Amino acid sequence: MPEAGDPRAVTGAGARYLTTVPMATPDLDLEVDRVSKHYGTHRAVDDLSLGVRRGSFFSILGPSGCGKTTLLRLIAGFLEPDSGDVRIGGHSMRGVLPNRRPVNMVFQHLALFPMMSVGENVGYGLARRGAAQPLIRERVATMLKRVGLPGAEAKRIDQLSGGQKQRVAIARSLVLEPTLLLLDEPLGALDLKLREHMKIELKQLQADFGTTFVYITHDQSEALVLSDHVAVMSAGRFEQVGTPRSSTISRARRLLLPSSAATTVSGGRRSEPTLISSRSRAHRD
Repeated sequence: MPEAGDPRAVTGAGARYLTTVPMATPDLDLEVDRVSKHYGTHRAVDDLSLGVRRGSFFSILGPSGCGKTTLLRLIAGFLEPDSGDVRIGGHSMRGVLPNRRPVNMVFQHLALFPMMSVGENVGYGLARRGAAQPLIRERVATMLKRVGLPGAEAKRIDQLSGGQKQRVAIARSLVLEPTLLLLDEPLGALDLKLREHMKIELKQLQADFGTTFVYITHDQSEALVLSDHVAVMSAGRFEQVGTPRSSTISRARRLLLPSSAATTVSGGRRSEPTLISSRSRAHRD
């Protein structure tokens, strides 16, 4: 049996999950231990386990409806699992409210406050925690400089480009120094050219900050370019987990359409990949 965080999959008939996650593994920032979430007879997340190493970029790749957003919300605390446990930094999150977890989340549509300046947006979480104004100003200025927006505190949100808004959303999350940053398809609303540019920026930011990123996407090119490890998800379970270049992930990616690493674009619109095989095929590989 592989150790927690080992990219090798547990395969074979009846394989239910990919890694066994022991209690409080020191080098893992995130441990999901046999977590399930059901809606009636629909198994949105089905007895799923994973371990994400500290400081890594971990992506979950799968089509719409595979359960990846549900999993992210279980980690963030917006949903409670029906069974299993989520541990962050070695601590169980059972009963811990979202605002008490060492986690922040960046959504696809960013959820920036249009009535606030850039500085007020970035400092919002610190203000909610009761930090003193001089400290907020100092931390905001430092964070904006680190994401490439020095001196932008007074700007309005509607004065920013799409890429700048992305950086403000990330700065607002990272200024609170979370153990985990969860990213729910944050590039999905951008046009193709800007999306390609932001992939490079996002990877560089993660490397600079050293924060553990958990990123969900249906775009194969995003997962392959950004990630240290990728999980391919279908029907509430992981088909395979591995490095972007591993043969394990290459086999699982063949279950997705389009078959090329890049998402197809037709008439200026993106087409999502669609699973064309059941999870049992991947487990037999």
